[in-house]
Amino acid sequence: MRTLLLPWRRIGAALLLALAAGWPGLATAQADVPVGREIVLMLERGVSPATIATQYRLTVLRQWGQRPIWRMRVAAGVSIADALAALGADPRVRFAERNFESQAPESRRRNVVWAIGGSQDTYASQWALHAIRLPEAHQLARGDGVRVAVLDTGIDVHHPLFQGRLARTADGRLLGRDFVGNDGNPSEEGGPEDAGWGHGTHVAGLVALAAPRARILPVRVLDPSGRGNVWVLAEAIMWAVDPDGNPFTDDGAHVINLSLGTTRKTRLLDIAIELATCSDDDDDEDDDDYSDPGFQADRDRCDARGGVVVMAGAGNSGTTTKEYPAAEAAEGQLAITASTETRQLAGLATRGAWVQLAAPGEFVTSAMPGGQWAVWSGSSMATPLAAGVAALVRQRNPDWKAVDVTKRLQDRSARLCGTTIRQLDARGAVEDWNPPDIPCR
Repeated sequence: MRTLLLPWRRIGAALLLALAAGWPGLATAQADVPVGREIVLMLERGVSPATIATQYRLTVLRQWGQRPIWRMRVAAGVSIADALAALGADPRVRFAERNFESQAPESRRRNVVWAIGGSQDTYASQWALHAIRLPEAHQLARGDGVRVAVLDTGIDVHHPLFQGRLARTADGRLLGRDFVGNDGNPSEEGGPEDAGWGHGTHVAGLVALAAPRARILPVRVLDPSGRGNVWVLAEAIMWAVDPDGNPFTDDGAHVINLSLGTTRKTRLLDIAIELATCSDDDDDEDDDDYSDPGFQADRDRCDARGGVVVMAGAGNSGTTTKEYPAAEAAEGQLAITASTETRQLAGLATRGAWVQLAAPGEFVTSAMPGGQWAVWSGSSMATPLAAGVAALVRQRNPDWKAVDVTKRLQDRSARLCGTTIRQLDARGAVEDWNPPDIPCR
């Protein structure tokens, strides 16, 4: 399935430039790892999961809300491949697939690093702001009234940067959730020795940079090592769009940031993105029929409030290898890759016709746990800048569908050198202005 984007191990500032440039001899990424003996099933209307479980020696672990989709475990001694083949041939089963762990594009490419350093001053004046014309865009919109969900390793809720910027309930409580620890505290856990530590805080800080008055809704889906799994991610996406479970109330995210991904395409995450964006026409897959009563709340939400804009990291492979959910191609979602200060694709940037937009993603400064600041690179950094700009556009056009927002970001983008991939332009998107082409050397 899909492997979620995780961060870089801290080595030292002295090594940052060398490794970012592609220092040879570093560890290669591991393949996607199945979660134990777990599988995911979607059943036809009215089919009993207990009947299926008994016949195929499965244990029912969890249902995805009211939807006819279940997380199950194959009994020890039963071939998982044989079970999936038999389930796939059963007309009562819409699809059956494995659940997979997730990790980050950074780790899959090589042991990339981040470096502690910088300050709020360097954060607020860095090159990325001017590369996408954020100061001009902020004269028109700053994200007021828009909520951006960051699904990641959690955040440092006490970092000074986030004071007054986190989403809250009507009675003033922090609106967030931890799907790893299964509680309401989305704080980062672990420390500098953990591969995933700081990733979510850094990502959330870049949403705040692009949309300083938007409210950030933190959702923890990755553990301190930067690992998660696709089932948890799908649950978290649907919680983020509707935290109170009432499809008619506007209490969830208007934009979702997914600085995470996997090279394995799955039907579950495909459905989650379609439901979140209220798009059901990608690939014409047979699981796009959401007439089952279990999807009623999703239909009601889409009718009442429309879809959520999803920004997803395209990965750091430096190749055209597809990452999911970025490559889902759902309306209302964009695949974001990383660009440099010299207006080119970053060396680590995943590219290809399926990548829809680039944003600054090399040597970007943002928040780190403990009130610190750090420099990091990757599509994980580019994606929240795009999510923040999407929030600016949503503020100016609150009645737009998700696809209207993503189309505006693409239509009013700027030229990058040496590639057909266009660069995010905040002023262009917010003002509906065509950025002039910058000459390339």
